[in-house]
Amino acid sequence: MVFPVIHSTLDPRALERELVARYDLAQPVHCQLINRANNDFYEVQAGSDRYALRVAKADFRTREAYTYEAAYVHHLHTKGCQVPAPVRANDGSLFFEVEAPEGIRTLTLMHWLDGKTFTEAMSADDAAEVGGSLATIHNAGADFSSESARVITATNMLDERIPHLLGMLESDPEDHDFYVMATEAVKAAYEKLGPLNLPRGPVHGDFQFANVMRTVDGSLAALDFDSCGVGLLIEDVFTFVWRSDMEIKDESINTAFIDGYKEERPLMDGELNNLGLFRVTRDLVMSSTFAILINRVGPVPGFDGDFGPFTALARKHLSDAGLA
Repeated sequence: MVFPVIHSTLDPRALERELVARYDLAQPVHCQLINRANNDFYEVQAGSDRYALRVAKADFRTREAYTYEAAYVHHLHTKGCQVPAPVRANDGSLFFEVEAPEGIRTLTLMHWLDGKTFTEAMSADDAAEVGGSLATIHNAGADFSSESARVITATNMLDERIPHLLGMLESDPEDHDFYVMATEAVKAAYEKLGPLNLPRGPVHGDFQFANVMRTVDGSLAALDFDSCGVGLLIEDVFTFVWRSDMEIKDESINTAFIDGYKEERPLMDGELNNLGLFRVTRDLVMSSTFAILINRVGPVPGFDGDFGPFTALARKHLSDAGLA
């Protein structure tokens, strides 16, 4: 019996042959693994052309979700947004699938973006510009639609993921009970948002500073649309704020980011009046998300198995939101 695996590494030489068969690429084609994590990334050199190949982990999302993502990113590209646009294969598709030992893995060949992603050294001016770029993406996606719609709701994510976190905290009843209480409080607050009819549309889903690049020409590019879908636009803002809270730890960066966003898309009163709720919701979503990932990719940046920093933020932000 072959022992089961959670995450395999695909052979670069086999990937080269697959790409040559599926795409009209210049020769020769060379593929090299450059990052192995939640998804794996390979750099592809085809003649003088350069591409990125993403190999998604198995059994993570539905085929409809990948269809939505590819079409959405392609749409943003046609609107002039700097994004990792998928390359269309000879059969017209924007991604393909291969069978790995752990299951079906979805591969997307994307145009290469050259530049450097932001770090915790981001300045307030940078944050304001990055905030404006997220609003630009939201505005550009306003007319996008897809038959393969992928709906994102924070409460559904909590329903799916919080049990994994609670399972890890069985030996810590104080934090376990806090997360139960916090999740119930957040879900009750969300029930009151319905009549506000907050703006919804295509969202990036993980617009944190490490997923934004300063390209060689000085413009900004958004990376990693792995979590994209249709959701509340304001929740996308707090994907940035959460990562900033964890690593930058400077409230002026968050303020600059939100101000920059508002320059391109003014927030409605219902959004402005519930910023605290969206902030603590992201805390809970990310705590529970990492509880799922820890046994798939091991410790990841910002999480080494210690929930202390996560819980401290969630406790503070729950109180700030008036939900404690």
